[in-house]
Amino acid sequence: MGALLIDMLQRAQRSRRIVSVQTGGTLFLGYVLSINPELLVLRTITRQGLLTGVRTLGLETVSEVHFDDRYVRLIEFKENNPEVAYGQAAAPDGLDTTYHTVPALLQHALDSHQLLLLETQNDHDYYGYVVRLTEEELLLEVYTQYGEPDGHTVLGLDDVRSVIWSDEDTRTIELLLRQRDQAAGS
Repeated sequence: MGALLIDMLQRAQRSRRIVSVQTGGTLFLGYVLSINPELLVLRTITRQGLLTGVRTLGLETVSEVHFDDRYVRLIEFKENNPEVAYGQAAAPDGLDTTYHTVPALLQHALDSHQLLLLETQNDHDYYGYVVRLTEEELLLEVYTQYGEPDGHTVLGLDDVRSVIWSDEDTRTIELLLRQRDQAAGS
């Protein structure tokens, strides 16, 4: 790798920002502790922003470096807002005492305006708010994992494999949406 790679890594080190480093088939996230023409030393973190250790990488093995992209900013956001992203998972009222079905949970999400992650039978996952619900299908206002609007999707109720209520990603998206709404209202 050349001067552009080293420049980007040095910039990340100076600004104390996370980088994503690709070596072969492995992706590492972390903070640059030091760099020289032969070796990169990273304080590695998980995708949740938790410290995993210090790792050395031969600079010749590095194939890509990402700095300040959407994914890295999302990891930084989670790291800076752990009380929201990793706080106590909220559960629908009565979940432990009431017989629930997928349609009942979706109706509760519609009534409470709860952001959900829906896993489907065809392995597509959707983050969003239930906008309408019928006996056979639902209309979902969809968002990306970065909290960006991504249109609307109609799903058959039989296509919903799992309903995830208030996990790390949905709480992070909700916080991003609240911050965007507050900034727009200012």
